[in-house]
Amino acid sequence: MTHERRKRSRVSLEFPLTIAFEGKRVRGRVHDLSLKGLSCSTEEWILPGKECEVTLELESGLRMHIHGRIIRAGQDGAIDFLRMDETSFAHLRNLVRLYAEDADVVDEELRRPAFTPEGEPFPE
Repeated sequence: MTHERRKRSRVSLEFPLTIAFEGKRVRGRVHDLSLKGLSCSTEEWILPGKECEVTLELESGLRMHIHGRIIRAGQDGAIDFLRMDETSFAHLRNLVRLYAEDADVVDEELRRPAFTPEGEPFPE
């Protein structure tokens, strides 16, 4: 039995994204999404550990801009979200709630921080 480390509900979605880091812009596709991050595949190699700007591009024309950190590269790449503006977060929340098995679970997850601020110990 594997231990699930994720603290946020994930939804399976497929849509384009762009990842910008170190002066490069790499196109790719989202595979799943949560309020804290995403998994994706990219057309070019991305560098784990690098901070990046992610633009999620929905068919409706809506764009969400998120600052994150690349945590995995390759066909199963992943981005951990670090911060975003209020409008992008509202759209992200609505999108995850719409496709989640239980939207109330997503709302409940917002009551618990996904991480602690830098320099503060994790609660026991």
